[in-house]
Amino acid sequence: MKRFERILCPVDLSENSMIAIEMATAMAKQYDATLVLMFVAVLYQSEISLYSFENYDALIESEKKRFFGLRPTDESVAYEHTYVAGNPGVEIVKAAESCDLVVMSTHGNTGFMRLLMGSVAEYVVRHTKCPVMAVKNRVEIASGPEERESKPKQVTEVMRHVHPVHRYDHIDDVLAELERVNETGTPVVDDDGMCIGILTRTDVEKYRELQRRFEAGDESVLDEVFETDKYGMRRADNIDFDQVHRHMTAPVITIEVKSSCAQASEVFANHPSIHHLVVLDRDGCPVGILETDDVTPHDQKQLTQ
Repeated sequence: MKRFERILCPVDLSENSMIAIEMATAMAKQYDATLVLMFVAVLYQSEISLYSFENYDALIESEKKRFFGLRPTDESVAYEHTYVAGNPGVEIVKAAESCDLVVMSTHGNTGFMRLLMGSVAEYVVRHTKCPVMAVKNRVEIASGPEERESKPKQVTEVMRHVHPVHRYDHIDDVLAELERVNETGTPVVDDDGMCIGILTRTDVEKYRELQRRFEAGDESVLDEVFETDKYGMRRADNIDFDQVHRHMTAPVITIEVKSSCAQASEVFANHPSIHHLVVLDRDGCPVGILETDDVTPHDQKQLTQ
C-alpha cells in the first residue's frame, strides 16, 4: 500500500525552495505520487511600498509566470500547480488537508522573505495533520552549530500566522475560525488594513459572560451592553454588541517584524498583564501573532546576558 499519494511542495521562487522541489520530486517518484507545487502571493509584504501599483502588478504577473513554469526535476513525475493569494501559513495548511506529505524549504533567500519562509515552515509544522519535511537551505547546512547558535532568533521564526479580522466582523464567526486553526488571538484591522486592536479568547469569554448576564436580566451590565452617546444617554439598541470592535483589546501592544525574540521577551516582561503581541510590518499591517510561550527560555537567557 502506498504511503503517499499527493505531496505538497510550497515554494517562494528562491533557490532554496528549488532544493525543496528536488527533494519533493524524489519522494513523489519513490511513492508514485502526484507532486502539488504551490505558491502563495503574500497580501502583506513590507516591500510592497517600494513599488507603484503598476510595478507591483507587473511583479505579481512575473512571479505567477515563473511559478507556472516550474516543473518537477524528473519529467516522469505527475504534477499540478496551485496558486493562491493570502496568508502563506494558513493557505498551506488548508492545501495540506488534501495531501499526505508537505515538503518545503525553511527559508527564502534574503531579507523579509527569508524570515517569512522560516516562520511559515514553523507554522505549517505546528498545524498540519500530515507529516512535514522541512528542507534546510545549503547555507544553513554548511554552517557549524556554533554559528547557528550565535544567531539571534527572530520573531518571524516563531510567530503564528493568523488572518486579521475586521472591526465589524461578528465575534461568533471569529471564534469559529480561531478554534478551527487552534489559535488564541487575532489582530483586528480597520478599512485600510491597519492594526487597531486584538481579539483574544479571553475577550470572547468576557463577551460571553456579558451576554449571559444580560439575557438573565442582570441590569448591572446594561451600560456595557448598550453604548452611550456623546451626551451620556444610553442608546436604545445594541445592534453592534456582537461585533469585534466592541470587545477587542485596544490599544494593542505591538512589535516590529524585524525584532528578535529577545526583544519580544523584554516587551512581555515590561507588560506582565499581556499574553499576545501583534507583529507588524513597517507599514503598520499585522503579519502575525506572538504568544508568551513562543519566547523560549534560551531567548530570555540572551536578554539577561
